[in-house]
Amino acid sequence: MPDSKLAAVGVAGVGAEQAQQLLVGEAFSLAVPAGDAVQDEQASSKETGRKARRGFNCGECGQRFRTESGLRDHLASHTEGGPHSCGVCGKEFSWKWHLVRHSRIHTGEKPFKCDVCGKMFAESGHLVKHKRTHTGEKPYKCGECGKKFAVSSHLVTHKRIHTGEKPYKCDACGKAFSDSSALLVHKRVHTGEKPYTCDVCGRAFSHSASFARHKRIHAAKKL
Repeated sequence: MPDSKLAAVGVAGVGAEQAQQLLVGEAFSLAVPAGDAVQDEQASSKETGRKARRGFNCGECGQRFRTESGLRDHLASHTEGGPHSCGVCGKEFSWKWHLVRHSRIHTGEKPFKCDVCGKMFAESGHLVKHKRTHTGEKPYKCGECGKKFAVSSHLVTHKRIHTGEKPYKCDACGKAFSDSSALLVHKRVHTGEKPYTCDVCGRAFSHSASFARHKRIHAAKKL
């Protein structure tokens, strides 16, 4: 956790450990009403008449928890600070297993393998999401229009179509977006960045869709 945040809380007479707990609690209280931590109810055909299963999803990484307390504990992993420090970059973590997971960024280790296509992943949660591309499972359903999604964060973004919420604002022109990736693409209008370069003619593009259309021109010429 940044010292500035701890110091700010410490002025009010709260210790470092309590300060971290307060920040985690704040993150949770903000996440749930805003929809960034999605509470979803799902009832399968086999559970007719039974209470629907409840789950709490982290808005930061999409990981799902059965209990509110489980999500609350997990949110601490997204705050800096803790007794376990990375020997490469110095980042600190509250739990050792979070450090182990983080260390894979530096080592490149990917211990979780898809038994269908063989693709490797650094985190088990990423493997779970990936396997839905093979199974077609879409467990996250919009209560407004019924559209289903394989990833909880995609549902969060989709729901903004109905609410009109646009939390991502361009600091250059003030234009707002419902999706962080849309803001990223928009910013290239101001920066002039063109990250997609054609390996045939060298032409560069700021949008992947424009790049894809351009490549089809070369492909058609080869026919």
